[in-house]
Amino acid sequence: MATEKRINKQGFAKIDENFITECDKEFEALLAESVRALCEKNNARVLGLTGPTCSGKTTAANKLLAYLGDEQKRVVTVSLDDFFKDQFSRSSLAGADPEKLDFDSPDTLDTELLGSFVDELFAKGRAKKPIFDFVSGDRGSWEDVELDDDDILLFEGIQVLYPSVLSIIEAHGGAVLGVRPESPIEIGGVVFDPDFIRLCRRLVRDSNFRGASPEFTLGLWESVRRNEETNIFPYMHRCDVKIDTTLAYEMNVLAPYLRRVLSGVDRNDKYYAQCVDILNLIEDIVGIESFVISPDSLYREFV
Repeated sequence: MATEKRINKQGFAKIDENFITECDKEFEALLAESVRALCEKNNARVLGLTGPTCSGKTTAANKLLAYLGDEQKRVVTVSLDDFFKDQFSRSSLAGADPEKLDFDSPDTLDTELLGSFVDELFAKGRAKKPIFDFVSGDRGSWEDVELDDDDILLFEGIQVLYPSVLSIIEAHGGAVLGVRPESPIEIGGVVFDPDFIRLCRRLVRDSNFRGASPEFTLGLWESVRRNEETNIFPYMHRCDVKIDTTLAYEMNVLAPYLRRVLSGVDRNDKYYAQCVDILNLIEDIVGIESFVISPDSLYREFV
């Protein structure tokens, strides 16, 4: 089953909380239907949740956990981001050129460690997992993970579709749920395509939760997109279920944050012109402050 919508969603010119609520309910229903279809179709002990950067994977993961909890299934969630190699520590990145960094390529993932972790988990029911700290930029600590015979192991991350990771999932008869913004948003005659929406999501998220400057995020974006086109999008057809995560009101939510984040970029910076272009595109968008967004909304991942 694949749920995809390639239609323009209409944004709005004024703040309307009812419109926001309706959009969230529509998305919640779509997500619930897709999760139910995935779980009913595949009685697997291993599930994968994936999508390109800033697609709404955390929200989808929470829905999966809720559904499986209702089915009295215990889920052990493993974020593949925790298996980043130590070469991406803060000290090793000091002074590095963001355009030459590639956090999303298969080479950044310690697949040997991941494989041994999964093998030990299924063989012994217990294994140690690293915890990657995005603020410090390294594996800050380790934790014990336990997996009982009736538990489900859930992999979450853009790397699920990397062949080396997918082979681990498929070896256990697993299934994959893919999430990705598919629909453009039109506001006042301006069309915001899904990849631009994801860039805006990432600029806001990285600033809010990862302490990254817009210059750093924009510097990474080219390598992020290159990796998606090479290592993610060609394999999206292998997802058992796909969900379009575009929300019609989201540019209105992102606009105030983008204005605050991008307006501070120095005019001498190489990304200044790109920041100005983004600000010009959103100039006429009426902003929605985050306090009107439900605590359960997809947008809590970013704001």
